Amino acid sequence: MFEQDWHKRQAHSAIQWEGDDEEDEQRNNTWTLLQTYFAQTPIEANERPEAVEVPMEADLPQGLPKLVGIIDLVRAGGRIVDFKTSGQTPDAEKVEHIHEAQLSCYSVLYRDATGKKESGIELHHLVKLKTPKVVITPLGPMTERRQARLFRAMESYQDGLSRRDFVPSPGIHCSCCEFFNQCRAWNGKEETP
Repeated sequence: MFEQDWHKRQAHSAIQWEGDDEEDEQRNNTWTLLQTYFAQTPIEANERPEAVEVPMEADLPQGLPKLVGIIDLVRAGGRIVDFKTSGQTPDAEKVEHIHEAQLSCYSVLYRDATGKKESGIELHHLVKLKTPKVVITPLGPMTERRQARLFRAMESYQDGLSRRDFVPSPGIHCSCCEFFNQCRAWNGKEETP
């Protein structure tokens, strides 16, 4: 299936491979990563998930906009799983901090959709090293403090938008943002003619 899908996607791709062997090398590396995940995932092949790639929405309190998202996987018992790739072994404390807002959003969505509290959250990192590996970072359910921080951050962003105070907040999310050039050009002051 992997080979068939690879060739099918390449037929509709604009990738210009450098050299005759680059595509083969990339395909082999990708297959090696998949094999690593299949061999090291803690998820049994016959495990029945509660949800896979389910779009969810939640109405938020305090005049905040509707929260919309898609959760990668919800394992049995309400364990939310988010899949990540990384070029280095993740540090549990750092990844918890970096992804706190995203994971808190998932908790809010799950709770709104099910009426239950998630049992925990797992980050499954596929680490792309010379010898690839899978690192699982288990985290507890969202705390009241984290939910308060999430809602406070949302309120702050919403207040900024209503004042037309568009202050860039650079991060990994910028790599796929359609407003990248506008942020790079921002100088912090209103331009006057």
